[in-house]
Amino acid sequence: MDFKFTVNRTIQLEETSSTQDVAKELAPLCKEDGILIITKKQTAGRGRFERVWESKEGGLYFSLILRPNAKTMPLDLLSIKAGRAVAQTLKDLYNIKSKIKLPNDVLAFDGKEYKKISGILIETSAQADGGLDWIALGIGIDTNNTPSKKLNAASVKQLTKKQADNQELLQKFLQNFAKEYVSWNIA
Repeated sequence: MDFKFTVNRTIQLEETSSTQDVAKELAPLCKEDGILIITKKQTAGRGRFERVWESKEGGLYFSLILRPNAKTMPLDLLSIKAGRAVAQTLKDLYNIKSKIKLPNDVLAFDGKEYKKISGILIETSAQADGGLDWIALGIGIDTNNTPSKKLNAASVKQLTKKQADNQELLQKFLQNFAKEYVSWNIA
């Protein structure tokens, strides 16, 4: 049987400290794969090395709880694959030219320069034998929010001059990510 990625449960929150916090609390308590935690606003969004991720209302902030097969590729490759899915989604829906900045950012071209539009955070729990028990894959995409001027960042709305449909963007991302995840999570 071929492996397929599906969202099996969605938890929608108005506001939370971080979807990653919720994912890390929930993952040890349930054994489901494909749990999506999404919020309109994070009060303590973060990136790698506990860097602050500005999470104003209007952006798209979510985490996926994944339970990979025993045979997986390296985690840094999962970050790249998630970045590819974000970049492809921005191209598909908004014709935004973007690129991945290793290891975990997606940069969008504003006509003059590339600016950060998305960040990816991966946190895990290992099993006693060294395998992965779960992965919390967190993604923030600046869509309808206005990033702080002190950051070299842009939002979909700033780039396209149109309101982005966060639900449509999320669904398209999940379609694009499913293809990337399946090739990473070798059956």
